Amino acid sequence: MTVTSAALGGLLAARDGVFDGPRFVLALVGLVLAHLGSNLLNDLGDYLRGIDAPDSPRALYGPHGLAHGSASLWRFALATAVVLAGATAAGVWLVVLAGPWVLAFALGGAFVLLFYSGFPWSLKYVGLGEPSVLLVWGPLMVGGTYYAMAEHLPAYVWVASLPYGLAVTAVLMGKHIDKLDFDAARGVWTMPRLLGEARARRFTQGLIVAGYLATLAVAVWQVLPGLLLAALALPVARRVLAVYDRPKPAQPRRPVPGWPLWFVNFAFYHTRQFGALLVLGLALQVAVERLLDAF
Repeated sequence: MTVTSAALGGLLAARDGVFDGPRFVLALVGLVLAHLGSNLLNDLGDYLRGIDAPDSPRALYGPHGLAHGSASLWRFALATAVVLAGATAAGVWLVVLAGPWVLAFALGGAFVLLFYSGFPWSLKYVGLGEPSVLLVWGPLMVGGTYYAMAEHLPAYVWVASLPYGLAVTAVLMGKHIDKLDFDAARGVWTMPRLLGEARARRFTQGLIVAGYLATLAVAVWQVLPGLLLAALALPVARRVLAVYDRPKPAQPRRPVPGWPLWFVNFAFYHTRQFGALLVLGLALQVAVERLLDAF
């Protein structure tokens, strides 16, 4: 998902004639390392709090060195520090190349990275994890990538970053709906816990629909018809919306990866399709416009 956000920022810059290959690669590497570092910090924080364990939902859908016992605490912490050092180095290099305003994006991302589930205060535990994800995977990643190349940021880029940011936020909402009982037993107040299960499902449906409405608005406002290719994901969105109409079943009719996680699987599948089509549509538009400019 991080690569998709960076790609959208790069393609918007290419469309505006301000794309810079080396800076884009540097921004992409920095974002990927920052995302990885955030995940490691999240795992470390939840493990130290006693939330992540071998039978926790987090350990069901991906590797967790601490919960699974495959890594010692100090090695895990060292790996986290190395990854974060790499992300910091990329950020410092971009500041040297593009100027101090890059720090605004970097510091915003660093705040979320450190406090999403960090010590002593966690955004995730007080219902602010979901808004933070919208901010990071939307304006900070898309807008930050654009700014790193252009050294300015048109207002429309902020809005153009929202469709994919909304889709990524829907994934996190799905995961936290799946974890409602687990989080309730541990005093974790995610947004679905604050809203309640039924309202959280409706809210997630609203995020998905809002992503398409925002895409249409940006496409019309900035004459970006390529973005409308994302409409090809509407059949998938319709199926996902139908899944969110009902509570999670007691048992799936066929095997589901990571069960008992349920809603997150559908939201992630939609976001992957939606994001890929946004990137493809924008890339096709940039290519066609370049071709027409050549004649």
